[in-house]
Amino acid sequence: MELIPSKYLGYCFGVNRAITTLFKTIDEQRDRKCYTYGPIIHNKRITDQLTQRGVAVIDDISLAEPGSLVFIRTHGVSGSVLQALKERGVEYMDLTCPYVQKIHNVAKSADRLLMVGDIRHPEVSGILGDAKGDYEAVTTLDELKSVVRKQPNQSYTMVSQTTFNMELWLEMKAYVEAFSTVDGQLVDTDFVPVSPVTVCDTICHSTSDRQKEVEHMAKNCDFVIVIGDKHSSNTKKLYEIAKNQCPACCVEDATELPQYLSEYKKIGLTTGASTPGSTIEEVINTMMNENNNVNLMEEDIDFAAALEASLQVARVGQRITGTVGVVGTNEVQVELGGKHTGFIPASEFSEEELAALKAGDEVEAFVMKVSDVEGTVLLSKKKLDSMKGFEKLEAAKDNNEILTGTVNEVVKGGLVVFVNSVRVFVPASLASLRKDTDLETMKGQEVRLRIIELENAGRRKRIIGSIKSVLKEEKDAAQAKIWESIEVGKKYDGVVKSLASFGAFVDIGGVDGLVHVTDLAWTKIKHPSEVVKEGDCIEVEVKAFDPETRKISLTFKKANEDPWTILPQKYEVGDVIPVTVLKLMPYGAFVSVIPGIDGLVHISQIANQRVEKVGDVLKVGDQVDAKIIEINYDTKKISLSIKATLPEEDVAEEELTEAPAEVVAEAPAEDGTVEE
Repeated sequence: MELIPSKYLGYCFGVNRAITTLFKTIDEQRDRKCYTYGPIIHNKRITDQLTQRGVAVIDDISLAEPGSLVFIRTHGVSGSVLQALKERGVEYMDLTCPYVQKIHNVAKSADRLLMVGDIRHPEVSGILGDAKGDYEAVTTLDELKSVVRKQPNQSYTMVSQTTFNMELWLEMKAYVEAFSTVDGQLVDTDFVPVSPVTVCDTICHSTSDRQKEVEHMAKNCDFVIVIGDKHSSNTKKLYEIAKNQCPACCVEDATELPQYLSEYKKIGLTTGASTPGSTIEEVINTMMNENNNVNLMEEDIDFAAALEASLQVARVGQRITGTVGVVGTNEVQVELGGKHTGFIPASEFSEEELAALKAGDEVEAFVMKVSDVEGTVLLSKKKLDSMKGFEKLEAAKDNNEILTGTVNEVVKGGLVVFVNSVRVFVPASLASLRKDTDLETMKGQEVRLRIIELENAGRRKRIIGSIKSVLKEEKDAAQAKIWESIEVGKKYDGVVKSLASFGAFVDIGGVDGLVHVTDLAWTKIKHPSEVVKEGDCIEVEVKAFDPETRKISLTFKKANEDPWTILPQKYEVGDVIPVTVLKLMPYGAFVSVIPGIDGLVHISQIANQRVEKVGDVLKVGDQVDAKIIEINYDTKKISLSIKATLPEEDVAEEELTEAPAEVVAEAPAEDGTVEE
C-alpha cells in the first residue's frame, strides 16, 4: 500500500493563528476565567483540551462573568455580540479568521447582500448579523437564479462562505458574469430580467487550494482518507469532492479507520483546516502499525516536519510569515519552517525598522521568487505593505472612510499622496477648496482625503483621491456649528484669510466674517495691512450678523483699549497738555489729545487777539500746549484752549462786545473723518 499525504496537512493559517494565540494567552493568564464563544474551531479534541484547562464553551453572553475573557471563534460573530460583551464588562479577544473578517466588512457596507453558503453555519449567521441592509442566502445555482430574477430593479453584492464548494461557486459566478443588457434591461443567458450583482471572491485561498488538491489526489488514487471533524464545513466539502472521484472516508481520529484499507494500492490522505497535528500523526502511525506494507511516498518521512512544512509552503504570490534569523547589511534572513530560507532586501526596511529588527522577530512578507535548487525564497516586505495598503484603500473606499497621507510630489495636474504605502493621485481640482491654491505649498504636508476611484488591473493600479471633499464636509460641519451658537459679543479665535481696502476677512472656524477697517484699531488707519496680515491668528468679537445673508461683522478692537476709557485715567478738565496740530479748518484746529482721540481748539481760543484766519497762527505739525476746557463723554467731543495758556493781555473793546463762538470739539466719525 502506498500512502500519499497532502501537502496541505493540518491547520490553515487562520486556525493556526487562532489556536496558537488562544493557548498562549490562557497559559499567560492562568488565574483568569476564560470562555470561547461557540467552539473556537470545529474539532472535538481541541474543545476537550480547552475544557480540561477550564476554558468553557458558551453560546449565551449572560454566562460570561464580568471581568472574564472571551475568545471569539474563528468563524466570527456579528458586531452586536461584541457590543453586548462590552456592555457586560467582559473583555474579548477576536480570533476571527482574517478571510471571514473581510466578508463582515463587505456585509457592513453592502446595501443588499447575497450570501452564498449554509445559513445554519456560524460563519454565515455571524456575517448576516452584520449585514447593513436586506440580504438573501442561497446554496445552489437554482436558488441564486430565483433571487436575482425576483426583483430585477434591486442590486446585490454577492459573497461566499469561506469554505464553500469552489466548483459550485465558480458555476454561480460564471452565471452572474454572463449577464448582458438587452433593450436597456439586464438579462441572464435565458433572457430573463435579473438584478445587477457585484461579485466579491471571498472563498479562503487555503480552502480553495485544499479542494483543488484533493480533487487531483482523488483522480490519481484508489482511495482517499479525509481527517477532520464531521461538523466542519471545509472537511465535509473535501470528503464530498473526494468521493465523487473515488472511494473515500471521513474520520475524526484513528479509531474510525476502516478495516478494508489493505485492499487499496494507492491511498491519498488529506485533512480539514481545523485538524490538529496530533490527530493526523495518530492516524498515520496507526495505518503504518496495522499494515506493515504501508509505504509513504517519501521514505523515512519526518511527520512533524512535514506537518510544519505544510503550514509554510512557499509559493510565488503567497503571503507568508517567518522568523527573522540574521539581520545583515544587505538582506534579512527569514526562517520559513520548511525546506526553504527566505531573504528580504534590507533596503525594504526603514532605518528605524532595521535597527529594531532582531533574531526571533516574526515578519510577514510576499513571496516573489522560489528557487528549489538553491533552497531560497526571495521575499518582499514592500510589496506586501503595498498590497495591504491597497486592500485598506479598497475597504476605505467601500466605507467612505477618511484617510491620512503625506503629499510626496507635485506633478502635472495634481498631487501624489502616499497613503498606507500606496501612491494616490489627487487632481488639482480636488486638492483644495480654493482654485488658486499653490500646490507647491502642500508638498510634504499631511492631508486628509477620501478614495473616490480605484481600479486594479493587474500591475497597473489607478487610485484617485479627493482632499476637497473632506475639506468641504469639515467646513460645512464647522459652519453649521458656528451658526447654531453665534451671538453678538461672542469671541472667536480666527485666522486672517485676505485683506481689502475696506477691511479684513477672518475665518472663525469654517465661516468668514468681515472686520471693517474702522473696527481694526481705535486709531485712524488707511489700510488693514497697518494692523494685520494674511495668516495672522487674532481674537475677534461678533459685532453683528445676518443668518439670511450669512454675513458676519466682527471687531478686532478691544474694549479695554478704548481711548475714551483711557482718557479719564490720564486727563480731566482744566489740565494743560501738549498737543500736535493735525488739521486746520475755517472755524479752528484739530489737535491730538491721546492716540485715538482728537480735540478742537476753536478759532476764538487760539490767541489773545482776534484771529481772522487759523493758518495765520497755526500750521499742521505744530506742537503747542492747550488747556482742556470741556469733555463731553456722551457726544465724545473735547474742547481745548491755547489762549487759556497764554499771558493775559488787554482785549479790544469791540472784541469784548462780540459773542464768542461755541467752544466744542468733535470726535472723528467711524470712518476717521471729523464732522464740521
